[in-house]
Amino acid sequence: MKKIALIPMLFLAAPALAEDAPSDAEEGWSLLREGSKLLLEHLFEEMGPALDELEGYVDDLNAYEAPVILPNGDILIRRKPEVTPEEPSIPDEGIEL
Repeated sequence: MKKIALIPMLFLAAPALAEDAPSDAEEGWSLLREGSKLLLEHLFEEMGPALDELEGYVDDLNAYEAPVILPNGDILIRRKPEVTPEEPSIPDEGIEL
C-alpha cells in the first residue's frame, strides 16, 4: 500500500523539481543566444563605417535586373533600360482654343 501512495507523490513532485533549476540545454541555449548577440553587436560596430562608405558606390538596386548565371559560371547583372516618358501627341487638327 505504501508503494501505491508513493508513485503519485513522485509524479506530483517531478514538475516542482523541474521548475526550480533550468536544464543544461536551456542554459546552453541562453548562453549561445547571449554570445551571438554580443558577436553581432561587435560586428556592426566594426563594419558600420565601412558600410557607410560603400553607400555612395551603390546605385539604386531597382535600376538592375535579377542576376543571371551563365553555363560557364559567369554572373551577369544587367542594368534595366532607362525609360523616358513620352509626351502625349495631341493632334493639331480640329481643336480650337
